[in-house]
Amino acid sequence: MKILYGFSNCSDRLYGELFRDKPISVLQPDQKYHGLLIRGLVAGGADVRCVSGLPVNRAVTKKLFLHEPDERENGADYHYLKTVNLPLFRQAGIYCGSRKSVTKDCDVILCDCLNLANAFGMIAGAKRKKKPVILIVTDLPEFQRGKLLRRLNESMFKKADGFILLTEQMNEKINPGGKPYIVLEGHSDGALSELPREEKTERKTGKQIVLYSGSLMKLYGIQNLVAGFLRAKPENAELHIYGDGDYREELEAICQAEPSVRYFGSRPNAEVVAAQQRAALLVNPRPTAPEYTKYSFPSKTMEYLASGTPALTTRLPGIPHDYDAHLNYIDDETPEGIAAAIQTVLARPQDAREEQARNARKFVLEGKSNTVQAKKILAFATSILENKA
Repeated sequence: MKILYGFSNCSDRLYGELFRDKPISVLQPDQKYHGLLIRGLVAGGADVRCVSGLPVNRAVTKKLFLHEPDERENGADYHYLKTVNLPLFRQAGIYCGSRKSVTKDCDVILCDCLNLANAFGMIAGAKRKKKPVILIVTDLPEFQRGKLLRRLNESMFKKADGFILLTEQMNEKINPGGKPYIVLEGHSDGALSELPREEKTERKTGKQIVLYSGSLMKLYGIQNLVAGFLRAKPENAELHIYGDGDYREELEAICQAEPSVRYFGSRPNAEVVAAQQRAALLVNPRPTAPEYTKYSFPSKTMEYLASGTPALTTRLPGIPHDYDAHLNYIDDETPEGIAAAIQTVLARPQDAREEQARNARKFVLEGKSNTVQAKKILAFATSILENKA
């Protein structure tokens, strides 16, 4: 199957080059999400050609004309659209370039719906060439961009032939016409199963590391985690935090006064993954009350489970029930409730905790890996092609 893949990301090589001199040298979630999925599609036998307007703006590069040479990485071809690095000109260039990129020799188009210029360009090109378009919906645009673009988003969804969604609730929101869809809450990196594992700090020194990695935005409840950990005061334990956001300055002040709380800033993905493997417990304190949580599946959930370390999370409505046996839940999202949940998990025998974590790792690496999820997408795309024929 020949797939045209539209998004605003790039190869991992080019991403590293573009952001090499930036203060935060981390792999953004969308770059990781699409990169893993593309590798999974290639492993499943697909011929993948990616079309991108590049993940840059004037803050990333001062170049006026953007034109990167095409390249091939991990079995996929990458074509970068020529654009002018000014907001309106750039979007117009992406639209026109992505529209022209749709040719007769592709079978199906997969497109990230959050990149409007790319998506609308490919939809327009697909209409001319009579090719099906499947939109990848990793977030509802109305929660990211505001109500002014609601009509554009609704128009785009109406033109699609199918959807790849993160949660079942998304379908109720964007697909009133009942078009074909599949729910794939995310994917883990199947290659992790072949890599050596880090030894637990707890087994080496007896110290229990409770860890959080991700955005330090207050709306994600990070301040409740810190307060909860300090209330719990687990014996011989430290809270390690990786990431950046509007809570950073407060966190740095707390670290000065509380030696059991340590802040590591934003670090490369490989370093964070190794720290997750060494930890005793990984926590996601994201509040469940906001409406957007029904339409999201945090990528850190999959990353935590793949680490082989027990994971503690709030009961986010987008998490399917087949994850329940592999997660530990926070039912009271206050600092007191988080403290009690941390104490409950760490009070269990270490062998029992690690057995749960091993089963969780097997669950995501064997059943939710990028290669497994890609096979589901290829089967879904085949069914759409057969119905369209």
